[in-house]
Amino acid sequence: MNKVAIITDSISAVPAEMAQKYGIGIVSAHVIMDGKDYPDTEVDMEKVYVRLKEKENLPTTSAVTTGQFLQAYQELSQRAEAIIFISVTSVFSATYGAAIQAREMVREKLPRTIIEVIDSCTVTAAQLLIVLQAARAAAQGKSLSEVIEVINNLIPRINLLSTRDTLFYLDKGGLVFEARSWAEAESQSSFRAIVEIDTSTGGKTKPVARAKTKTQIMNKMADIARERMGSKKLCAAIVHTHVPDQAEQLRKTVLSQFQCDEFYVTEAIGATAVKNGRGLTDFAFYSSD
Repeated sequence: MNKVAIITDSISAVPAEMAQKYGIGIVSAHVIMDGKDYPDTEVDMEKVYVRLKEKENLPTTSAVTTGQFLQAYQELSQRAEAIIFISVTSVFSATYGAAIQAREMVREKLPRTIIEVIDSCTVTAAQLLIVLQAARAAAQGKSLSEVIEVINNLIPRINLLSTRDTLFYLDKGGLVFEARSWAEAESQSSFRAIVEIDTSTGGKTKPVARAKTKTQIMNKMADIARERMGSKKLCAAIVHTHVPDQAEQLRKTVLSQFQCDEFYVTEAIGATAVKNGRGLTDFAFYSSD
């Protein structure tokens, strides 16, 4: 029996092979399309992107349910003494609250299992890096308090810079926050936006910079990382929505300027696509020095 099991939501975009390698549990957010509810991992992404392109009768999303957490906690309790759930920023989703509620509901059934719920204060690529570090610590046999320390030390160090073809979907989903004026100005300008979502922004969307072309945006994201990290080595990740070429362009730009101990590139699905549209490129990084 392991000391600690790690679980996260599908917004983290943990690749299946990594989840299997480290025994990471994944609970799915949901996409609602044409009146039907689809778990993130089961929705037809081609249909999602077609519907998003039309910008009419848009799909919507819903958080991980309390029932999903009850089932996940019960299953994980069979192989671990303690469970840590690492949530998408609580500002964006009711997932964090559902995880807390399920923990209270299951307390009597699982009196010997300690369940901790941690708000990552971020999304996608940054959440992915946090989850992987936690899972490695758990796999090394670290105690609950030691794994929590790893997570709590990493969360404030994570940076998440995010760009997308348009802020329309983020605005439509009520997640644009301080970048609203930029979203409203898109129809009159050709600028693309970079926003940030991490502890420095309180887990909300905050505008950071703008540029006219994708190449300029990629260079600007690398420049911001350079301003913050200097010449330090990075651990980095990119999560995108159906733009592998754009993700690869950013990866090469970053690698031309930094040494990276780790660099993951993966594609988001379901709810992340609905909230951002095709063209999202999220870049997360922290210093590994």
